[in-house]
Amino acid sequence: MKNLADVLTEFKQKHPLPGDTTVADIIQKIGQDQDLRDFWQAHQDEMKADAFEVKMMDLFEYIQQKEAQAQGLPSLYPGYQAQLAIQKGYPQVVYQPSEQMQKKLNQKAKLKTYQVPKAIAQADLAQIAEESAQDGDRTPALTATIQVLKELVAGEDHYVPGLYLAGDFGVGKTYLMGALANALAANQIGVLMLHFPSFINNLKATFNKPDQSLEDLMVQAKTVPVLILDDIGADTLTAWSRDDILGVILEYRMQNELTTCFTSNFDLASLEQYLAQTRDGQEPVKAARLMQRIKYLARPVTMAGRNRRLES
Repeated sequence: MKNLADVLTEFKQKHPLPGDTTVADIIQKIGQDQDLRDFWQAHQDEMKADAFEVKMMDLFEYIQQKEAQAQGLPSLYPGYQAQLAIQKGYPQVVYQPSEQMQKKLNQKAKLKTYQVPKAIAQADLAQIAEESAQDGDRTPALTATIQVLKELVAGEDHYVPGLYLAGDFGVGKTYLMGALANALAANQIGVLMLHFPSFINNLKATFNKPDQSLEDLMVQAKTVPVLILDDIGADTLTAWSRDDILGVILEYRMQNELTTCFTSNFDLASLEQYLAQTRDGQEPVKAARLMQRIKYLARPVTMAGRNRRLES
């Protein structure tokens, strides 16, 4: 296979064009691009004889996208970089994620959410820390959250309990746990953030028609490295949801020492009262048994502050 300079010369002789035409400019740009010349030199033995004629516009696309990236201009696929590859004897433009985009993709792969607010995707611990400088009521919860993050990222071989985040409506419990979830995923730690009442309601709706996705979610809730159960105590409690769903998840996670976090409007004492009352009557022993698992899995932290939900 000839080198790129010879191929360009032959192309011009075979397809004579005035010097001011667009195609002539394209040919000139291709011939002047050092990266493309190096690529052609390295792969010339792999390419078919008509590779340039067939793929001239692909080569020009590569140059255009490379120049756009260098100048900070919008690219064809934002977040992806144009590269060249050989496919079936012809040069092809392929798009690979940039380093920043690859981090985002890795984070997305590690973070799963179920029925949580869209705003959680933008939840950021650094931003919350900045806001907390003016709102000291959130500082204890933020400090505890950062500590859990540090311990998990350190990756030391010991059990890291999660947080039981209790507080009034709208103080930002879900948002703070969402920020923790994003930070964990960014550090390649698998995390599932699950709105528990929605999960229970959807499970109930599939009693007579099993839903594989919900069954898979149940398995993931048991086994994911970090689980965040949002809004515990907001569902209509039944013995089934308490014992067969929540109890099974927490038992597995306790036995396997998997970090688990909770958000709730109940403090621990109020949650125990809630768990004791079902349509079958008072069952304090079962509630106490479940509370032992919650207390093993998570440290209680109270989150105070103004109701941001009302402000927005």
